[in-house]
Amino acid sequence: MTFRLLRNFREHLSLRLGIIIVLIITVAFALIFGILFYRCKRYIQRVAIARATQLLDNTVVRINGIMEETELVTKHLAQTTPHHLHPDSLLVFTRRAIVENPFLTGMAISMEPNFFPDKGRYYSAYSLRDRTPGSDSITTVREGPFEYFEAVWYKTPHTLGTACWVDAYDDYNEGTLSSPDYLTSYCCPMRDDEGRFIGSVTASLTLKWLSQTVSALKPYPNSSAIMVGRNGVYLVHPDTAKLYHETIFSDAAPEAQRDINRLGKSMLAGHSGMTMTIVDDRDAFIFYTPLERTGWSIAIVCPASDIFARYNRLFANVIVIIATGLLLLLLVCYQIVRRAIQPLHLLDEQARRIADGVFDEPLPPSPRHDSVGRLTNSFILMQQSLATTVNDIRRVNEELEQHNDELANATQLKQETNRRKADFIHYMYHEIRTPLNIISGFVQVLTANRHSLESDEVDDITTRMLESADNISRLTRQLEETAKKSESASLVKSEQ
Repeated sequence: MTFRLLRNFREHLSLRLGIIIVLIITVAFALIFGILFYRCKRYIQRVAIARATQLLDNTVVRINGIMEETELVTKHLAQTTPHHLHPDSLLVFTRRAIVENPFLTGMAISMEPNFFPDKGRYYSAYSLRDRTPGSDSITTVREGPFEYFEAVWYKTPHTLGTACWVDAYDDYNEGTLSSPDYLTSYCCPMRDDEGRFIGSVTASLTLKWLSQTVSALKPYPNSSAIMVGRNGVYLVHPDTAKLYHETIFSDAAPEAQRDINRLGKSMLAGHSGMTMTIVDDRDAFIFYTPLERTGWSIAIVCPASDIFARYNRLFANVIVIIATGLLLLLLVCYQIVRRAIQPLHLLDEQARRIADGVFDEPLPPSPRHDSVGRLTNSFILMQQSLATTVNDIRRVNEELEQHNDELANATQLKQETNRRKADFIHYMYHEIRTPLNIISGFVQVLTANRHSLESDEVDDITTRMLESADNISRLTRQLEETAKKSESASLVKSEQ
């Protein structure tokens, strides 16, 4: 089958020319569309970066806005509460802060040990919003006795001496009012007029709210969002099993470990940018930016297949269109070239017939005025001239054959004539020799016995000699007549 295709390819000039034309056009199209699609891909990538960056910036602005309001509320309480230090007032302050700020999940004012001697060692006013679906109630309590002094939201501002955000933590404490969700808190130290630390004001946001806010970052259908804390632990992740337990460094696939390590370090350093790596066995772009207030970092993971989905569909459609177009172009080129070189096929067939000895089937004259038409008409003239020459050669050959036959006949006749002449000479030789021998014998007799011979004997000898001489004369005349006839026959043949 392959040999047959190769043979057809070699034998069909129109097919070869059509394929060559299509190959040239294909190379040209490949270069042009390659450049266009490369620039298109780069443009789509820039658009994706701008889109993801804009979403990240908008989300950061939104989160920062909530955090800024949280900070303002917390600082305001930290400044005003020292002037209204009454146990019941602290309960009112925390509840009012939750009511007036729906974004807050919890608010706590926690005092130093034994700050209210009549209340014992511990006093912490705590208001918590119930964010279960269908409920938005607020519970305000004085938390039961537990060592909140060692809690991160109290110890951190006490140790640092300044307000700060703390990483996510589990609010559960047995026997106390607790949120079922992980919280992150802004903690502000509270001081008296002399600047002494007297307690901490803590405003809490649920990580679930942050997770919903961050997870809403979906610039593409299959994109996802993550958020990591100061130590790289996942605070937001599509797989909830990884939350608060795994870090970005421990979650990387082996083939992407180096890229993820570099990405994690850049995120923890508070940088923003974009990197491309492998996520869940797929190429993906990761866009990230920091939450500067907290030291956290937010990232959007966008599969490359989503970013370039339209590009890939367009590319596939263009490939199909180009392939179909090239196939149609090949057919059109094949037909055009086939029609253009059809006279050459006729010339090829005619040349083969001429090679087989057929000269009397001329081609019709070509009406075309291009090179092919001139070639066809010249070939026709050549064929006519060749046919005339061949006919002349055939006629000359026939004449030569006829002359050869005549020459053969003449040769045979000459040979017959020579044979007859030889026979005739031989015959004449015998015919002449006999009378000559008689005359010669009688001459010898007469010479030797002329005195002893009688007259009758002499007369008899003389008579015989005369007869023999007559015979010789007769034979001589016959020879002369035969010579004349032979000469006449030669003249007639030469005239013919």
